[in-house]
Amino acid sequence: MDNYWERKAEENYVSPYKGIYVGTYTGSDQGTLRLEISAKDFVEVKRVSTTNSFNEAFEGGMTGSSFNKVISRTSGFTILGNITSSPQNTYSGMWKIDEGNSGTWTLKKQ
Repeated sequence: MDNYWERKAEENYVSPYKGIYVGTYTGSDQGTLRLEISAKDFVEVKRVSTTNSFNEAFEGGMTGSSFNKVISRTSGFTILGNITSSPQNTYSGMWKIDEGNSGTWTLKKQ
């Protein structure tokens, strides 16, 4: 019986972070980011680099409020940090591609 209620709770789960987040990233590369977090904490990312005219889409997940393996298989661009409670719906964190390329991101929930 306990497993039944646990499964029901998982089925009914809706992420408190669900929504669309739009913003920018800066550092050794810069551009725009758009993240869409699903009801089940699945993250879809669209990144447009204004530094080198590079566009890509990739995905990952969340564990609680933290990004979990949100990494591009193409470029290695990794989003680090989390979405925590913010009265202005503005969030920030770090990103990296490799040891020499990193910076910060800022997003606003739409």
